[in-house]
Amino acid sequence: MNTAPRMLSGRFGSVSLALVLVVFVVHAILRFAGLWHPMYVPVSMAMLWPLPWLLLSKDSRYEVRFRTPVSKTWFFRAPLVGACLVAACATIGWLAFGDGDSNWFTKHALVLKDSLAPAPTNASVASLFMMVTIPAMIFSPLGEEFLFRGFMLRTLELRWGYRAAILIQAAIFAFVHLAHYGLNPLQPALIAVWLPSTFAIGLVLGWVVSESGSIWCAVIAHSIFNLGLNATVFILLPNLVAV
Repeated sequence: MNTAPRMLSGRFGSVSLALVLVVFVVHAILRFAGLWHPMYVPVSMAMLWPLPWLLLSKDSRYEVRFRTPVSKTWFFRAPLVGACLVAACATIGWLAFGDGDSNWFTKHALVLKDSLAPAPTNASVASLFMMVTIPAMIFSPLGEEFLFRGFMLRTLELRWGYRAAILIQAAIFAFVHLAHYGLNPLQPALIAVWLPSTFAIGLVLGWVVSESGSIWCAVIAHSIFNLGLNATVFILLPNLVAV
């Protein structure tokens, strides 16, 4: 495997590790600002969507794995990976905390409740579910996979090799997800489960990209994970989302 410290050839020169870090810092600032105003979170995702086309040439996008998977079976394997990840996270959350406040599914239910506050009072359960799930299947799967498993994984891989790259991107992915749960209010027990869980998710999604050769497979797995996350909350914690 090529571990030489080179840069991706971009449309406007080159995409270096420094530029990737600048993009990440802006993204992280917006994500953590979401602790005070939730609208910053979708903004942090949307800012990432055009970057592969703005910063990279066609050949560089291919190198960052904006391409079809090495096997069409990944279109079936990727959703299965996403479903298995959310099932594992739910199992860990309920075994550790039950329905208590330290279960991040409980925290997510409360987030969904706030998101659904403007919804019509006569809206059906199905329509409420779709209101929060369709954006969840689009915003973060595209934005986060473009950044973490696209720009970041490949840039780090070219500089330090695959093992270091997949570990570093997963660790940074886990860190930025503290912007969702565990800090406001501070909940050390939740963080103790949430951080390793998101780190493991980052590792698995990085593996999906590397094995499939395609960023789109990680987008699919991530999208199915978010679908399963919301479905779990609606099914197991309907009282918390007032459904």
